Amino acid sequence: MKNLIIALTCILFAKTVSAQTDSLAFDENNKYIYYQTVEQAGLNKDTLYTRALYFIKKSVTGNKLKLSKADEVLGTLTGKGSFMITKKTLVLAGVGGEIDYSLRIEVKDAKYRYWFTDFVFIPYQRDRYGMDVPTPGVYIPLENAKRKIDAKDVAAYLDKILQNSRQVGSVLKSYMLKISSMPKPKADKAIKKISTKEW
Repeated sequence: MKNLIIALTCILFAKTVSAQTDSLAFDENNKYIYYQTVEQAGLNKDTLYTRALYFIKKSVTGNKLKLSKADEVLGTLTGKGSFMITKKTLVLAGVGGEIDYSLRIEVKDAKYRYWFTDFVFIPYQRDRYGMDVPTPGVYIPLENAKRKIDAKDVAAYLDKILQNSRQVGSVLKSYMLKISSMPKPKADKAIKKISTKEW
C-alpha cells in the first residue's frame, strides 16, 4: 500500500512538472508566450526549414495562418494567425471574439524552436443583420485584458490560447517529421526562336 501511494505521488508530481513546462509564460517584453524547443536528430537546417515552410503554407489546422516573413539564410519563419473564441451565455453560445497571434519558427541543424506570442483579443458584436462581426477599432492585447475584460473571461481566453498553441504545435511537429511535398521550381521551357529574315 505504501509503495502504491509513493508511485501515485510520483506520477502526479511528474504530471505537474510537465504541465508547468508546457504552459503560457511571459517573455522579456512582458508578453504572453508559448515556447517550445524540439530536438530533431539527423536532419539538417535546410530540411527543417523546408518542412516548416511547408507547414505554414499548407497546414490544415482550422486556423487562419499566413506567412509574413521568411529568411532562409537565418532559418527563421514568421506567420500571423487567428482563431475564434466562443462565448456561452445562459441560453446559447455565440462568437465571443477572435484571437490574433504571431508564430515564429527558427531552425538549426538537428533542432528547431517555435513560439506563439503577440496575442490580441478582438471582441465580436451582433450587427443589424444578426451576424457576429468584429467590433471596429477594438484590439485588446492579452497583457492588458484584465483592465478591460472580466477576469473570468480572461482566464477562459488564456486557456483557449494554450489549447490552440498546443494543437498547432502538435501539427507543426508532425509536419517536421515527414517529408514535405513542396512543389519543385519548374524549369523554364526553352522558347523556340523564329527568324523572320529567312522563310
